[in-house]
Amino acid sequence: MNFSLKPFSLRTKINILVLLIVGFVLILVMSGLSCNIIQSRFEETGNRALLLAKTVAGMPQIRNAFLQKNPSAQIEPLAEEIRRRTGAEFIVVGNMHLIRYSHPNPAMIGKKMVGGDNQYVLHGKESITQAAGTLGLSIRGKAPIFDEHRRQIGVVSVGFPVQNIWNDIFASIKHLGMVAAIGLVYGFMGAHLLSGHIKKQLFNMEPHEIALLSQKQHAIMESIREGILAVDRQGKITACNQEAKRLIGLEPDCDIIGQPIRQIAPNSRLPEVLEEGVSQFDQPMIIHNSLIIANRVPVLLNGRVIGAVSTFRDKLELDKMNQQLNDVRHYADALRSQRHEFLNRLHTISGLIQMQEYELVREFINQVNEEQQHLIEFFMSRIHDPAVVGILIGKINRAKELGIQLTVDPSSHLREPCPHREVVISVLGNAIENALEALAEMPDRKEKALVSVYINDQSDSLQIRVTDNGPGVDPELGQHIFESGISTKGKNRGFGLAIVSRLVAKAGGKIAMISANSGATLEVNLPKEEVVIFDADTDPRRRCRR
Repeated sequence: MNFSLKPFSLRTKINILVLLIVGFVLILVMSGLSCNIIQSRFEETGNRALLLAKTVAGMPQIRNAFLQKNPSAQIEPLAEEIRRRTGAEFIVVGNMHLIRYSHPNPAMIGKKMVGGDNQYVLHGKESITQAAGTLGLSIRGKAPIFDEHRRQIGVVSVGFPVQNIWNDIFASIKHLGMVAAIGLVYGFMGAHLLSGHIKKQLFNMEPHEIALLSQKQHAIMESIREGILAVDRQGKITACNQEAKRLIGLEPDCDIIGQPIRQIAPNSRLPEVLEEGVSQFDQPMIIHNSLIIANRVPVLLNGRVIGAVSTFRDKLELDKMNQQLNDVRHYADALRSQRHEFLNRLHTISGLIQMQEYELVREFINQVNEEQQHLIEFFMSRIHDPAVVGILIGKINRAKELGIQLTVDPSSHLREPCPHREVVISVLGNAIENALEALAEMPDRKEKALVSVYINDQSDSLQIRVTDNGPGVDPELGQHIFESGISTKGKNRGFGLAIVSRLVAKAGGKIAMISANSGATLEVNLPKEEVVIFDADTDPRRRCRR
C-alpha cells in the first residue's frame, strides 16, 4: 500500500514556526540564565567561604590558642560552633606545617591537611579554590593567620560542598524551566491566534489555493476582450491585462504594476471613485486618442474602500459589433423583401394560370428570368466578391419593396478578395440604407426615387460612391455628420456614419459627404493595400511609460 502524507495546512505551519521560534528563544534565554546562575552561585559560595575564613583567622581567640600547649582544645569547639551556625561543611585551622587543630571529624585532628591547594595561603595570600579533601569535592576559602607582630602562624580553610551548590542551582533552573514552560504555552496560544487571524485574512484559503486562484484570475483577465485596470487605496496600479495596455498605448511587456494611475492615465477617474466610493457605469472617456466606454466600481472590504477596478472597451469595437448586428438585420430584411417580391410574382403567375392566360405566363416568366439573369451576369462579370454582391442584391430587393430604383454603375469593378472587405460592406450598408430612408420619407415627390452605387478598384485606390436624389443633408451639420450621435432622425441615431468614418480613417482612407438640394453623395477612397495607420508618437508598439 502507498501511504501519502497529507501536507500541513498553512495554520499548522504557522503554529509550528512560531513555536520553534519561541522555543529557540527560550532555550537561548534559559542557557544564558543557567550559565549566569552557575557562575554567580560558585562565585558567591567562594566569596562566602573566604569571608568566613578571614573572619575566623582574625579572631583573637584563634590567635591566642596558638600560644597554648594544646591549641586544638581551644580552637576545635570554637570552629565547630561557627561551622554549625554558618552551614559550612568544614572549618579547618592548621599551623604552618598544615597540622590540623580543628576538623568536623575529630579523628582527623592532628593530621596533615590535604587537597594540594595551600601554596598561596602558606605565603600569606588569601585564595579561593576547588579541591577534593577528606569530605569530598568542595569550594574552599583560605586565609592566613597572623600574630600581633604580623607574622604568619597558621592557616584557616573553610569549605562548602560542591554537590550542595549544584542542588541549589538545579532548584533555581527548575523554577526557570517552569517559567519557560508557561512562556511556551503562551507562545502556542499566540501562534494559534495569529494563524487564525492570517487564515481569516486569506478567506480560509491555503497557499496552493491562492496560487491556483491567482493563475485563474490572470487567465480570465487575459481572455476578456475588455481592458481591466485595478488600483489600491493609494491609487497605485495592482492589476492590468494586455487589452488595457493596448488601449492605453503601452507595450505588451511594459510593467506598470505599482505605478500611480495618474502617471499612466492622467485623465483617469479612478481616484474619484476611490474618494467617493460610488460606481460609474457606461461612462465615455478619451484615452490615447480613442473613445472608450468605461465602467468603474470601488472595491469594498468590511464597508471600507480599499481599491477600485475599471473595465473599458474601445467604442469603435462596440460600434462595429452594433453595426454587424444591424447588417444581420438588414440581411434579414433583404431576404424578407425578396421573399415578399417572389411571393407576389408567384401569385401573379398563379392568377394568370387560373385565367388560362398561358402566353402571358410565359412572357412574365421570361421577363423575370431576364431581369435576374441580367443582374447575375452583371455581378459575375464586374463584382467578383460574393460578400459585396450579397449586400448589393439585398439592398436592391429592399429598394424595390420601398418603390425605389437602386442601380449599380455599369463601369463598376471589384476583384476577389475585396481589399478592406469589412470597411466596404460597412460603407455600402450604411450609405445605401441612409439613402433609402431619406427617399422613403418623401412620399409626395414628383420624380422617381433613385439611388446609384459606384465601386471601382481599377485606379490607384478603391473608390466607393453612393448617390441619391433625396433632400440632401442639412448644411448646418456639415462634416459633423460623421460624429457620434449627430443625426436628424431623432435620439439614439447617428452612429452609422461615425462608425464608417472611423473604419475608413483606420484603414488609411478618406471620406466625404457632398450634399445639394437635389440629393447627396457619399464618397470614400481607400488604399488598395491592407494597411493600418498608427500615430508615430503614440504607436503602442513603441511606447512604455517607466
